[in-house]
Amino acid sequence: MNRRAGYVLVGAFLVLLGLFLPRGWYDALPRPQEQLASPPIKGVTLLQIAFVLQGLILLWLSTRQWRFVRLSPNERLPQTILPPDEHDIQSSTSLGLLATISAAALALRCLHLGSDLWLDEITPIILYREMSIFHIITSYISSNNHLLNTLLVKLAIVFFGEQEWAVRLPAMLFGVATIPAMYWVSRFALSRRGSLCVAALLAVSYHHIFFSQNARGYTAYLFFSVISSGLLVKGLQEDRARDWVLYVLATFFNFASHLNSVFVFVSHVLVAAIELLLLKQDRQSILPLARRLTAVFFVAGILIVNLYITIVPQVYVYSMSTYHDPAAGFSPFSAEFFREIWRGISAGFGASFLFALIPGLIVVATGFFVFLRRQWALTLALTLPGLLTILLLLAQGLDFSPRFFLLWLPLTMLVTVQGIHTVLALLSQKLGATAQLYAPRVAVMVVLLGVAISLFSLRRYYSIPKQSYRASLQYIENQRQPGDPIIASYLSEHGLRFYGKRFGLEEGKDWFPVRSVESLDSVLSSSRGHSGIVVTTFARALRITHPDLLQRILDGWTLDRTFPATIGDGEISIWRPRSR
Repeated sequence: MNRRAGYVLVGAFLVLLGLFLPRGWYDALPRPQEQLASPPIKGVTLLQIAFVLQGLILLWLSTRQWRFVRLSPNERLPQTILPPDEHDIQSSTSLGLLATISAAALALRCLHLGSDLWLDEITPIILYREMSIFHIITSYISSNNHLLNTLLVKLAIVFFGEQEWAVRLPAMLFGVATIPAMYWVSRFALSRRGSLCVAALLAVSYHHIFFSQNARGYTAYLFFSVISSGLLVKGLQEDRARDWVLYVLATFFNFASHLNSVFVFVSHVLVAAIELLLLKQDRQSILPLARRLTAVFFVAGILIVNLYITIVPQVYVYSMSTYHDPAAGFSPFSAEFFREIWRGISAGFGASFLFALIPGLIVVATGFFVFLRRQWALTLALTLPGLLTILLLLAQGLDFSPRFFLLWLPLTMLVTVQGIHTVLALLSQKLGATAQLYAPRVAVMVVLLGVAISLFSLRRYYSIPKQSYRASLQYIENQRQPGDPIIASYLSEHGLRFYGKRFGLEEGKDWFPVRSVESLDSVLSSSRGHSGIVVTTFARALRITHPDLLQRILDGWTLDRTFPATIGDGEISIWRPRSR
């Protein structure tokens, strides 16, 4: 069978499938527990439309003759010419050091990988442990379903059981893989020495280690965002079929990792549009590159559409509900938001962050503009997603969360190293030839100082779990009298539901989820005079969403002990009745 006949057969099949696809299976899909508005259109309707359109496209392609022809150099993005560095390290030495840095990154991310899971790690396990792969892919019942990570976690649990380290294994591996990925991308504009510095900073980064030990899709999102951005630049520069195929695959897996990748994809389209404008200004023909980019983005878009088409309406409704909830994020101009930003950033640098703030900003700004001039396409590919996120959130009046801007973390490492080298190079020019000779070594020493500071900040991170469910439950069991019910208020119920069984605690018998004053009073009335022990966590969310329940707890119970957490506001508090 030739290619044309294959297009005709597959195209006709898709058109017929779209027209006659059964719809009953869609109505039987799992739905969110929250009472949400009905979406403007059903996902199965979109799926049918997509099948018909794709079939028609294949039928059209069957009438065309095409083959891949590499563009000429004047139709491509010029490659970055790095300034000569006769003192740069050798390629073999660089690869050996990169392997060492990656091994150190692996060790840091394996350390305490089995500490307590926190709320957002627990809820996907509870929601999806019994759900089929088909239902996971075709339904959307929670924003915590980072699709690729959910599927990989289910696979890890099959092999290793519901162990904390197994649940976090996919996120950890993607975190480690991002280290050599960043080295590869850094080489587009930095020397081997500078690229190793970027890899080293990311390897010991408090925040990157935090997310590498967080069973969510964020490190996969970072990995595929970095890889796809690099492949976009390589495609624009070299126009090889291999790079474009890899770009499409990286973009597809990026969408499977996290829906925030839509901002990365739109940013790549904007970068491509800017390159076309630059070619036009140089009086070059833009049509060949425009055709290539249209084909690449279209194929990537088709794959993405097929992955998410059935859940798009639910995602829209859910996002409009969840991110308008003040408990799920922060107003961008509120003091709470800036305090959360400050808390998160300073956690990775300790007290030194305050003293280094001004010079650090100067170095980062310098590095950004130098990197932008040297490799504008890569810089914009990593910068624009965060800016587009801000514009959308402001336009829709949605709440902000620092994790929305996680892609700026590797960008910051890149421009920081570039800024350090640039500032020291400028200073050495004023000090003479001897200073210029030692400037690269001094730059490495400054980076190593940053590495040491970051390693020092990890001590507290490793000593405290994201949320201390096991320690708090052990404490409760040591203090609880026979017949005392454990009252899990609001979000603390998920931790009790996951960890309670390990302590022989049964829901509805030993512990009770409570989300209202009425349900609290109902538990107390059936406890035969036992006031019970109350467990709270995420006090801000409890205060915003259930202020009457919080006030009832404050009136009837007194704080006994609080277990610290590395998750902001994730401390677990134990409350004893005031009568005791």
